Amino acid sequence: MFSNRVKRNIWLTLAILSLMAVADRIIGVADGTSEWWHLASTAVTTALCFKFYLCYRRQVKNGNLFGKVDPLKKVDLLK
Repeated sequence: MFSNRVKRNIWLTLAILSLMAVADRIIGVADGTSEWWHLASTAVTTALCFKFYLCYRRQVKNGNLFGKVDPLKKVDLLK
């Protein structure tokens, strides 16, 4: 069983890597070698990675290192 701190670090790494993929897709769409839906799907993947990272980051800051976390739960952004 991985701790929430490890999951947070994994999701941060995936978010950074997918952000680089978005940059590559933007260049591809700009010069015509890639389709717009490649960029859209990569952007959605990047957004999900960042959402998961922020969810686990919040749990670690609150002291929940091994508790269950639902990253797709609706979050109140004003907290």
